[in-house]
Amino acid sequence: MEREARTIAATIAAGAAESSLIDVTWAAGLGLKTPAALEAETKIAFKVAECQDGTFLPLYDDTNTLVEITVTLNEARAYALPDEIFYWRYIKLWTEAAGMDVAQTAERAFVITLKS
Repeated sequence: MEREARTIAATIAAGAAESSLIDVTWAAGLGLKTPAALEAETKIAFKVAECQDGTFLPLYDDTNTLVEITVTLNEARAYALPDEIFYWRYIKLWTEAAGMDVAQTAERAFVITLKS
């Protein structure tokens, strides 16, 4: 049986550090394509919640380490997203450095592929 795949867009607005809401309910695997332009010193971390209007909190692993991806600046890249995300129904991408918001100076568009 072939696995289903779906591609969705997530954006971070100019002046913001969090993306639009991403529902990963049915996903068993996630891929992320980053835009070429991101602010310097940026990492992609994740904020999670159990419901759409819940409080989104930074995601930490079982060693109390922030779950994040170090991205290559000025170059679009594709990344596999960490397994810790799948414990949550809703996620937001979060541009941060040392756990602090890194607001984007322009709108940033990300492509996410969800596989079931």
